[in-house]
Parts: sequence; C-alpha cells; structure tokens
Amino acid sequence: MLNKDELNIMRQNAKVHKKVFDEIKKIVKDWTTAIEINELCSKIARENNVLCWFKWIYNFPDNICISINNVVVHWRVREWVIFRNGDLVTFDFWIKDKKNGINTDAAFSIIIGWNDKNPIWAKLIEANKTALYAWINAARVWNTTWDIWFAIQNEIEKAWFKVVKDLTGHAIWKKLHEKPYIYNYWTPGSWVKLKAGMTLAIEPIVWETSWEIEDDWDWEIYIKDGSLGCQYEHTILVTNWDPEIII
Repeated sequence: MLNKDELNIMRQNAKVHKKVFDEIKKIVKDWTTAIEINELCSKIARENNVLCWFKWIYNFPDNICISINNVVVHWRVREWVIFRNGDLVTFDFWIKDKKNGINTDAAFSIIIGWNDKNPIWAKLIEANKTALYAWINAARVWNTTWDIWFAIQNEIEKAWFKVVKDLTGHAIWKKLHEKPYIYNYWTPGSWVKLKAGMTLAIEPIVWETSWEIEDDWDWEIYIKDGSLGCQYEHTILVTNWDPEIII
C-alpha cells in the first residue's frame, strides 16, 4: 500500500503521463513516424525528471510501446514504422520517478485520421472504453478480482468482441507489475479481495474476432487471425468510496 507521500508522487507522474498523451494526440496523423513519438516521450520525460521505465527494467529498446493493427502489445519503434490513415494504433507508456521509484502505467488507442469513419473499429474502441470503466467501477473495497474480470468479460462479449486471455492487468507500485494479476476473463481462483489503498493498472485488451495470440519470443505479440484490436489502460486507486483514476 502507498503512503500519502508516495500517492502524491504517483499523481505527479500522472501529470507527465497526461502531457505525453496530449502531445501525441496533437501530432499523430497520416505520415507521422513512430520515431517522432518515441523522441517526444524521451523529451518530456527528461524535462520532468522521470524515466520511461519499461526501457530500463526489461531492456526494451524504446521509450514507449506502439502497437499497430494486429499487433497486440510491444511493437518496437523502427525507422520504417509510419502511421497511415486507417491504422488502429495503441500507445502504451510507463513512468517511474527517479527518487522514490513510484510507477504509473496507462494506454490509449486511436484510428489514425478517421475514428468516426469505420463503424466496426469505432465500436471496438467504444467497447474497450466501456469495459475499462466497468472494470474501474468494480474496483471497490470488499469486491474481489472476480468482480473485475466479470465486468470486463461481460461488456466485451455483449459487443461480440474477444478478450485477449494471455495478458492481464496488475497491481502497480514500486514495481511496474505487482500482484495481484487481474485477468480480463473468467479464471479459476481469481478471488483476491480489494482493499483501500491498492493501486491497480487496469487494461482490457480487446480484439475483433479472436483472442488467440502468436508470440515469437522477441518483443511483439500478434493476434493469430490477423484481425485488429485495441487497448485502454488506467492506473487507479481503490478507496473507501469511488475509485480514483490517477491516470
């Protein structure tokens, strides 16, 4: 559990996170490169004296994970990665403050150039957001991780999409990925009771027609049938009242 000072640090991290995401949304368009986004993240992190943390703990080569179309997570930044109108892109970013080692984790997805012109993909994004906020609403004292996965799975399946089963949400504090790991679908034994003061990274990963992945044991993980998907993620605080969305 975080103390008051650590929670304030997490909230300061969130301000940097928000600045990164706001700036990405300003510049990303047809012909924007992944390198531009990667350099933007590095610049903002340096200016605010925080670390792009995934790069430091796992030796990931970049400052941000940018996943395009059928890539589920962890696509690396390469010179030839250029966004084109119609690409469905997820930006997943982690921050750690240098002094106290507190983490935050968040992600969002967009369709480059025309979110409102592809009804199926727009519905996919909307279903992901709906599942995310159902997840957050379920993250209450005396509920369990069962209530969370049930909320996510219910919303996604109502929309006739699929939840990627091999990847989970997680608690977050001085480590990026801490227990309990929080599944996005029915899983036996996932009954951890939630307590005030827990900080959780909530991340439904939703796909169009399949939940099965292909992993070549490098960084990128793909969806097996080549369909498209997206991810949204917030870091939240469980309180005695409504959950607080930190970022």
